Amino acid sequence: MSEKTIGAAYDAVVPEYVALVAADHRPLDRALFPVFAELVRDTGPVLDAGCGPGHLTALLRGLGVDAFGVDLSPGMVAQARAAHPGVRFEVGEL
Repeated sequence: MSEKTIGAAYDAVVPEYVALVAADHRPLDRALFPVFAELVRDTGPVLDAGCGPGHLTALLRGLGVDAFGVDLSPGMVAQARAAHPGVRFEVGEL
């Protein structure tokens, strides 16, 4: 499957994916992000590769990490930019 096809597949499900991650109730993941942020906060920029709608990139930024996101899906990046103004998001291949 080509990167273009994969990006288009994610573009087709942006609203559903946003709803899915908004309802995320994974306590271990939520507990690990502050620890990760503490470890990398002053080490330089952090790439959220495959950032989707940007929720984790924004979380890391809120924890003081110089984080930015890249995703293959232009629709996901558009959603991320709209939901998290001031955070850098780019369309790109990993």
